[in-house]
Amino acid sequence: MNRGGQLFDQSELQDAIDTGELIAWKKKRYLEFRKTMRDTRYPCHFAVNAERNDSARYLFAGDARDRDALFKVREGLRRYLERYQSIAKRTTLVIFFKPGDRDQSEQEYRDQFWEVIEFLNKRDPEPWPSDIPEDPNDPEWEFCFAGEPMFIVGRAPFYTERKSRYTPYGLEITIQPRRTLDDISGDTMEGRHARSVIRDRLKDYDDITPHPDIGDYGDPNTREWKQYLLPTSNEESLNEFPFEIET
Repeated sequence: MNRGGQLFDQSELQDAIDTGELIAWKKKRYLEFRKTMRDTRYPCHFAVNAERNDSARYLFAGDARDRDALFKVREGLRRYLERYQSIAKRTTLVIFFKPGDRDQSEQEYRDQFWEVIEFLNKRDPEPWPSDIPEDPNDPEWEFCFAGEPMFIVGRAPFYTERKSRYTPYGLEITIQPRRTLDDISGDTMEGRHARSVIRDRLKDYDDITPHPDIGDYGDPNTREWKQYLLPTSNEESLNEFPFEIET
């Protein structure tokens, strides 16, 4: 069983494309991502800058329903977290899953997303950090793996109106370690400005207004996990965390 979890930087991907070594589904996934980040006014300038400045790292995990793919995510994320602080101040891990052989429903994508997160939690190589609450209903809770708190964003084909979360070819998960965002937290001037800019861009980019669950980490009225894989409509919300966190 291949559990390598190989990480690519931009030059390695381009070289693999140029030499024909990057197989078709991986090439299609990455080129679509690059087009979104470079050729549109994608709202999150942190993600855009990570792609343009070669501070993103990329992982191709296979089919999200495949246990082998889940082990690749675990190993790739572990490797990324070991070295992310040497990449850049702002860095992102982008995880591409292989497109299925048939169209999938929104619920199937949701199930796959949370199965990935649960798998990581149950096979976490490190104990839960002592400074992060263990209860997802605490406003200062966020997902942790290998001792690192992180912000997670899921993108999928069912987001036809919420275009900032749309990708046409299957599930995609983006991860930013919390330490890369510490200096722009919600209570800093730079952080407030950055979030204001992103929200203004969201209004122009999406065909639906920003979801009410989008908020700042630590805000008493915000639960960060509700933002991971947003509902398609603004009238819906995830009411309960989907699994029991092991710490």
